[in-house]
Amino acid sequence: MPNVLIYKARALKPQTRAAVEAELGRSLKDDEDVSIMAFETHDAPAGEARLRAGQKLEAGFRRIDKKTTTGLNDTAEAAFQQALKKVRPESES
Repeated sequence: MPNVLIYKARALKPQTRAAVEAELGRSLKDDEDVSIMAFETHDAPAGEARLRAGQKLEAGFRRIDKKTTTGLNDTAEAAFQQALKKVRPESES
């Protein structure tokens, strides 16, 4: 049995759609996807395992930061300079 089911709202049985809409507190649009997931809970890691998990997570964040900030800073600076030239054309060097 799968643990994740994804349906288009239009494909749901009327009683299932009504139940989902009642839980969400709003109507579904026919083209919306509805996901149903079932999984077992587990205890959070403790002690050394928790420390290692936190370190792995932080290392992953640092890798992502290195990939995104370099190009982003250059792009943001270029956009800022372009906007500045439009607002203050006399400040061109």
